[in-house]
Amino acid sequence: MSELKQRWQALRENQSGLRIRDAAAQLGVSEAALLETRIGDGVERLAVRIDALCATLPHLGTVMSLIRNESAVHEKDVAFLEATRTGHEIRFAGDSFDLTLIPSSIAHAFYVEDANPKGQLRSVQLFDAAGAALWKIYARDKADHAAFERLLAELAWPAEVEAMPFARPAAVSPASAPAVRPIDLEAMLLAVAAEAIPVRLAAANLGVTQSHRGKLVRIVRMGSWLNVLDPGFDWHLNEKLLSGGSIAFGEDPHLSLQLAEGGEAARLEADAEATPAQRAAWRGILEKAAAS
Repeated sequence: MSELKQRWQALRENQSGLRIRDAAAQLGVSEAALLETRIGDGVERLAVRIDALCATLPHLGTVMSLIRNESAVHEKDVAFLEATRTGHEIRFAGDSFDLTLIPSSIAHAFYVEDANPKGQLRSVQLFDAAGAALWKIYARDKADHAAFERLLAELAWPAEVEAMPFARPAAVSPASAPAVRPIDLEAMLLAVAAEAIPVRLAAANLGVTQSHRGKLVRIVRMGSWLNVLDPGFDWHLNEKLLSGGSIAFGEDPHLSLQLAEGGEAARLEADAEATPAQRAAWRGILEKAAAS
């Protein structure tokens, strides 16, 4: 057993329920580096074949697509439609969902199988060059598991090819950030839910942007975490890791939530399907937040 695997095992024994991302941070390594210690034990390295992955996604049935950044976790049940490619991006769009992928950001891929009280959780997980997680696709009850097996075969790692080592995390270059202010996000989400305004709620990292489109219903606070817990859509935001929010008015007014470390954690705006009355109500919510 490697030293890193031993340290991770000891950490999990001392901290029940510790998530792999938090364990990696405590151990000073990447999430993918921890997964690598489990190869042959519920984890397999996959080839990075983005075109093959994207071509297969529409055949998988309903899967759970997860992306996250330092503050926000965005989980959406979706049946993927055919992808469209524009320049350096691949985009999926549906009635209540859209996702934009930058293929060049993906450097490592793994198949992961984890124990769960409801059964095994099986997923394809994609990482950047440094081993930071960008996108996870879970085959759950409504997935076509035969198609998922075909995908795994398509992405099988060639035994004769040596894996690339993980790069150092890219340095964060200073960038101009919008002026931010404290935002009572919980009050805003509750108002959006009360008005039944269809919104676009997005989260992004350096490789993937994922959006839920539709009404929000169940808003739940759990300590520093503010959550949307709706059928087919979960969104979790750790407000402790935010510097605040910025509100932009104009033709498409929106709220941008900024990470304390720099960059956008999440964005909230009225959906294109909102009626004029709903868009006016959304603008009123933003105006109230800006005046408080």
